[in-house]
This record gives sequence, structure tokens and C-alpha cells, in this order.
Amino acid sequence: MKYGLVYLGGLLAVLAAGCSSDDIALEPTHATYSYEQVKDQEIALPANYNKNNYRKLLLGVAVNDIGVKAGEISPNVVQTLSTRLQTEMAKLKRFSVFSAHNRGGVLLFQSLADVGDAKMPDKNSREMDLILSASITVSKEKTERKYDDLLIYEVECDFSCEDIRTGEVKFAEKATGRTARAVKFGLGGRRVGGYSEEDEKQAIYNAAMKAIAVAANKLGNYYPVGGQITGMLSTRMTMDKGFEHGVGKDMVMTVYASVSGVDVPVARAVASPSDLTSSLKIMQWNDDDEDAEPIVDEIRKDRNWLKNNKLYAVGIGLATPPEWENQYKDSFDESMRAR
Repeated sequence: MKYGLVYLGGLLAVLAAGCSSDDIALEPTHATYSYEQVKDQEIALPANYNKNNYRKLLLGVAVNDIGVKAGEISPNVVQTLSTRLQTEMAKLKRFSVFSAHNRGGVLLFQSLADVGDAKMPDKNSREMDLILSASITVSKEKTERKYDDLLIYEVECDFSCEDIRTGEVKFAEKATGRTARAVKFGLGGRRVGGYSEEDEKQAIYNAAMKAIAVAANKLGNYYPVGGQITGMLSTRMTMDKGFEHGVGKDMVMTVYASVSGVDVPVARAVASPSDLTSSLKIMQWNDDDEDAEPIVDEIRKDRNWLKNNKLYAVGIGLATPPEWENQYKDSFDESMRAR
């Protein structure tokens, strides 16, 4: 399955500082990274990269509260948002995602792979690397238009992500997604035209996806996927991490060498992942950099360079399921009120 690479450019300053924000991210803009888009940029390491995190991290997802702020919405639809958030996060291959269950006041976590089975939660919070907590509020507004009515759905998520090892709150973020549906009502106030509860549920789900994408991008930027280079021939390399670790098709990666305790970016590459490993194609050598140039020269001249030295690669952006992009396009803007 082909995954897209998404990135929230407007959040760079917040991410780099590691600060939380009281601002609500409303309809955030997504950009898809490709080699063509970054080829003229400096070859650099992403913020927050860490070789110790080049593994599949354990992420616990706990939805603490779900409520309706305004409008009449079926309780069944609202309550299923918790499961939807957790299952959508489980699609991020970067993490092994666990669903939170409260047992006598103790938070236990069950693998999303086991949801639906009669299996008890198998991990406690101390075994997680990260816990993503969320509160969700749903609202519905009806606007009368000339020929129909417009139903506007808004899902607001309040996220908090904690590093269990350090107790540090990595980020706290509010995000809102909105969608709209044109509906005709009869004289008795009944919907006409086949609009059903299932249609309403899908509209709310799509609104929620916009908010979920904000949290996913934050996680991806705090914990970029990476791995060690295990083989090299000319401009082709093999990395010990693949699709199941979160490496996306055509993911742009920075290749770097560790020299005397210093990480030096030496190349920009594009990944072609298999399940557990990836093939990297070097697109640019960083030979314009004075620190990288001598290392690049050695790598090019010595076919056995990797036997005595170490190379790593780290991704730029986050691989996400393609259906997220489709759901994200289901949007709302204020001009729709007047149609």
C-alpha cells in the first residue's frame, strides 16, 4: 500500500521549541514532500532525530472524554469516535498502537491488533514509550440557505503527549476539523433525499480526521523514522528498517555519518521500502558542505568504507495512509453558508 508523506510546515517553530500552544489548529494545510520539492534545500538533519528511537515505539492512546457541545447528534455516533481515533492512529506504521482500558482505576493497554478478541489488556502504562491522551468535543450547526440547509460538523480534539520514560509532556495541542453537508428538510422537519445517520457519522469522522492528522504529524516530527545503513554499492544503500517500521514509499531521507561523536549529513536519498528493510537511492551528495565533503570523497573512493564506519538515515516527514488525504479533502469554508 502506498503511503503519503505529510508535513505541517506552519508548526515548525512550535515543534523545534518543544512548546505547547493555546491556539487551535483549524483546517491545517498539508504539503506532500517529494524529492523535487526539497532538492534545492540544504541537506540537513530533522529536529528531534534520535538513533535510540529508530525502532517501533509503543504508543498508548487514551480518550479521556467525549462530549457534544451543540446540536442534536446520535450518542452512538459520538461514542464510536473513541474507537475511530484509536484505530486510525494504529494505521501509522511508525508506532505499535495500544488502546487504553480502565481497570479499577489502573490504565491498561491492549494492542489494537487484538481489539475485538476476548483478550485482556496486556501492558500497563509503564511499558509504553508514549501516551497520547485526547478529549473530544463534537458540535453540529444548521444554517438555512435559499434552496436547502447546510449542516456544519465540528470536531475539536485536545491532545497531550507524554514521554513515559522522562515524564515530559512532548506537546499539548488543540485541533479542530470541520465538514459540511447540504440537506433538504420537509415541512415536518424530516430530512429528505436519503440523508441518514450513517451519512452523518461519516461527515463527523471526516471532520475528526483533520484533527487526528495534526496529532499524527506532531508525533512524526518528534519521532522521525530512521535506521542504520547495512549495505552500500555506488549510489544505492540498504537500510535495516522498512514499511513495517514506518518508512514510506518515496520517503525523502537524510543519510548521515557519525564521526568523532558528530553526526554529519552526507547525502539526500529516496526510499523504496520492503516489509522490514529499505533500498535507498542517493539523489544528492552533500559535497558542498566543508565537513561532509571529505567524508563523501572517502565513501565514493572506498567500497569497503562501511565495514569500518557507520551510516544512518532518517526520514523527512511522516508516512500516512492514502485514505487520510481523501478524507482530508472533505472540507468546509465560510463561503458555503451563502450558497
